[in-house]
Amino acid sequence: MGQKLTNQKTNMKKLLSVFAVVSLITSMAAFGADEKKKYAEGSCCAKAEAKSEKCKHPCCVEAEAKGEVCKKCNK
Repeated sequence: MGQKLTNQKTNMKKLLSVFAVVSLITSMAAFGADEKKKYAEGSCCAKAEAKSEKCKHPCCVEAEAKGEVCKKCNK
């Protein structure tokens, strides 16, 4: 009887571990989807993104290097 109880506890721990990992991966994917940069509609950056390219304006390239969006072009 004691062995059966131990196996049940072990199985429960494994199940909870799997559930925790799946929950973590799901939440990471959900928050990662919001990281896309927002460009102003009609801006040079938005037009370049629509073509699956990056804007080549010097101010935009500099902002991109900082991980930002060009404030001059995306007002």
